[in-house]
Amino acid sequence: MTEMAMNPPERTHWPVSVTLRRAMRERRGWTFPAWSLAAVELDTAERGVVETRVEEGVRDFRWSGLRLSLHRSNAETYWYNLTSRQPSLLVICQEDPQYGLMPWLVTLDQDESARQQESEAEIFSTPLPAWLIDEVERFVMSHYRPEPRRRKRRKPREASDE
Repeated sequence: MTEMAMNPPERTHWPVSVTLRRAMRERRGWTFPAWSLAAVELDTAERGVVETRVEEGVRDFRWSGLRLSLHRSNAETYWYNLTSRQPSLLVICQEDPQYGLMPWLVTLDQDESARQQESEAEIFSTPLPAWLIDEVERFVMSHYRPEPRRRKRRKPREASDE
C-alpha cells in the first residue's frame, strides 16, 4: 500500500465555479428576480464573476474561484448525504449589492446547509456530479466508520391478573 492510501489527507479540495441564473418574473404588476442554480463545474480560474448569458429577462452569472472542501470531522454528514435517496451538492449564497446573489460556500455537509438556512441564506441543491461521487466515497470510507447497531433488550412481560 502506498503512503497516501494508508494516510489519506485530512482534507481534500476541488476548485469549482458556480453558475447562478436570474430570471425576472412578474406577478400582480410586480417584477422580481427568481434565482436558480444552473451549474457547478470544476474550474481553476481566478476568483471573479462573469456574465455568461444575457437574454430577455434571463441572466447567468458564473462565479469562479470557489472551493469544495472535504473535512475529516464532517465525514459522517458526507456519509449520510451519499446514502440518501439523492446525494446532493449544496451551494450556499448570500445577498450581493451588485449582482443580487453571490455563492460563498459549496459543500456536501447537510448540517452546515441547515445552519445557514436558519440564518436566511439562500440554499441551492443539485445532484452530486458523477466526477465527484467516487472521490467522496473514497474519502468517507477512509475517515468514517458507522457505529454498530446495538440490540435493544426487551423488558420481560408482566403476568396479567386474568
